[in-house]
Amino acid sequence: MDTQRLLRFVQSLDGARADKPFPQDETSVVFRHADTRRWFGILFPVPKSYFGGGQGSELCLNVKCPPELAAMLCASYAGILPAYHMNKAHWITVRLDGSVPDGEIEDLLLLSRELTARKKRGV
Repeated sequence: MDTQRLLRFVQSLDGARADKPFPQDETSVVFRHADTRRWFGILFPVPKSYFGGGQGSELCLNVKCPPELAAMLCASYAGILPAYHMNKAHWITVRLDGSVPDGEIEDLLLLSRELTARKKRGV
C-alpha cells in the first residue's frame, strides 16, 4: 500500500488523527483516537534485517490484533509478522511492499482502531 493512501485512509476515519510525536524522528507517524490519544497504529521504519536480511529499513505498519488472528495472518501472508519493537502477542507488523492487499491493510487498521477504542460501560 502506498503510504500516502494509508495516511488518507486514516485521516478519513471519524475521530482518528495522525501525528509525529517523536521530536528527532520525522518519519514515524502514530495513528490515534482523537478523544483518548490511544494509539491504534504506527507507521515507522523497520530494519530489513527483521525480515531476514538486507541493509537499511522500510516503512511498515504496526497494528493491534487478537493473538489467534495474528497467528493466522502471519501464516497466510509473507508480509505480516509478529510486531517489531512492540508486544508480539497483541500487535503485528504489516509490510507495505504489496505482499498484503490494500483492503486487508484497511481492515486491519479498522480492527485495531476498534480494539483500542474506549470501552462503553453498560447501563
